[in-house]
Amino acid sequence: MWNTLNFIKSDFQLPMTATTADYLKLHFIVVILGFTAILGRLTDVSSLGVVFFRTLIAATGIGLWMLYKKKSLKINKTNFWKLMGVGFLLGAHWMCFFGSARVSTVAVSLICFSTTSFFTSLIEPYFQKKAISWFEVILGVLVVIGIGFVFTFESQYLTGIILGLIGALLAAIFSVLNAQLTTNIEARIITFYEMLGAFLSCWLLIPLVFVFAEAQTFQLIPSPEDWKWLFILGIICTVFPYIEMLNLLKKMTAFTVNLSLNLEPVYGIIMAYFIFGESEKMTGGFYVGAALILLTVVAHPLVERFKKKRRSIPSK
Repeated sequence: MWNTLNFIKSDFQLPMTATTADYLKLHFIVVILGFTAILGRLTDVSSLGVVFFRTLIAATGIGLWMLYKKKSLKINKTNFWKLMGVGFLLGAHWMCFFGSARVSTVAVSLICFSTTSFFTSLIEPYFQKKAISWFEVILGVLVVIGIGFVFTFESQYLTGIILGLIGALLAAIFSVLNAQLTTNIEARIITFYEMLGAFLSCWLLIPLVFVFAEAQTFQLIPSPEDWKWLFILGIICTVFPYIEMLNLLKKMTAFTVNLSLNLEPVYGIIMAYFIFGESEKMTGGFYVGAALILLTVVAHPLVERFKKKRRSIPSK
């Protein structure tokens, strides 16, 4: 993996300026992504199976669309291995994400995912060869404190919290790497090969799971009802948002995108409560921690706007 990181670090370029329409599009994508953990729980397929079929459907959908439009999927060998490596990271992230929701709740999984911005604040400066922004680190620390509240009051979900945090770290690395790849590769091609890489990572793990997991706890074959949710997950909640997210990473930093994604738990928790009922109801401490995490979403753009205005004021 570190060879892939060094390849990408060597020619990192900063994104272009984003418009108001870009931020609105990002917000719409977050709403869609807020539904993904719910879809994962609505199926009876194991977490590995959910990622396996999600990525298979997404890669097939993009491949057929590119074939219909007579667009080439050819890339050079170096970019192929970069994309496959990032795809493996994506597959691992999703397995942790859905696994967290399965062993705990959708709310816990989504809140842990919000720590992605903290990990990004530490990882992204390394690739951009710039000093760490202490403001972003402070926001990230607030997220960690929020997670502390969640852990204190929901300690029965320890396994789910650990899986969620590992998934958030992988998501941070994944998004930072993608921010560079978008500079010279078309978004649809990136998504196709990364979905293919994530699919292959699941395919390689399935034999191991069959050997070491108990048969009654591992279900791979979807039911007719499961297929409905998996197609929604693979097309509407994967192909569209990930292609658009890659286009946005040409204009926004990975930290900005990941910080905005902290709103995902708001929509996900609300929708999960109405779909799953009392099983998604958390303690008061959980919501204190969640509010602290989501506060960072509001604080970041406000402070950045203030700093921009100060820089635009001419000195006397």
